Amino acid sequence: MVCPKCQSHRMHRIRREGFLRVNLAPLFGYFPWRCSVCRTERLLRTRGARRSSHESTVQRLDAPVAPVEQLRREPMN
Repeated sequence: MVCPKCQSHRMHRIRREGFLRVNLAPLFGYFPWRCSVCRTERLLRTRGARRSSHESTVQRLDAPVAPVEQLRREPMN
């Protein structure tokens, strides 16, 4: 998602608040978005990609794993 004002790729969906966003915008297919760089808020017709709420905290099975030798510490003298 690209910000219409500053052209950054740091847009994220925000909560629907207020009469317009809660009641009218969904009827026409609009979703609230905010740019993390310039803090501009927009109602856009794109919903965004779906992802799970714990996606970033769960380690993926296909992620590379460090060898055991790298995880061991050197003995302290």
